Amino acid sequence: MQGCLGIEENCPQTLILGIGDPQRGDDGVGHAVIRRLETQSPKGVELQRHWGEGTALMAAWKGWERVILVDAMVSSGTPGSLRWFEGEALPPPGLFPYSTHRFGVAEALRMAAVLGELPGSWALLGIEGESFQAGNGLSPAVAAAVERACVEILARISTVPRAAPRSASR
Repeated sequence: MQGCLGIEENCPQTLILGIGDPQRGDDGVGHAVIRRLETQSPKGVELQRHWGEGTALMAAWKGWERVILVDAMVSSGTPGSLRWFEGEALPPPGLFPYSTHRFGVAEALRMAAVLGELPGSWALLGIEGESFQAGNGLSPAVAAAVERACVEILARISTVPRAAPRSASR
């Protein structure tokens, strides 16, 4: 919400960014999570879809105290499995290699940490992908993970304390 000072009753306190390319199979899972969350209209939350270019991600979360990122990952885990990263637990390089973004979410988080520009509270939910072929939709395992991801995200945002007011520059 542009110009929001963070003190108004209806001011979003949490930014959730769904990252990826819906035209590349499981890479679109971040967008699918945002579509599902939009049907639930969580209070105090701004939902955005993002292609995932790292510097643009850093600009998108600038001014937010609390940010949740959702993206497909490849870690040799079970397709559709969920893995959280937060605080000092930055994702290792190479965990999100099938993205269309060269400087992607893991690199953006690492760069923001070096520059001291991480949000005060951040979390990245990686959803293990299976197929990243152009033109395909989500694989069955990843499609099934969308609802589980939403349940975990909603539980997380309902237990996080209200953030401090943000600058009006956002």
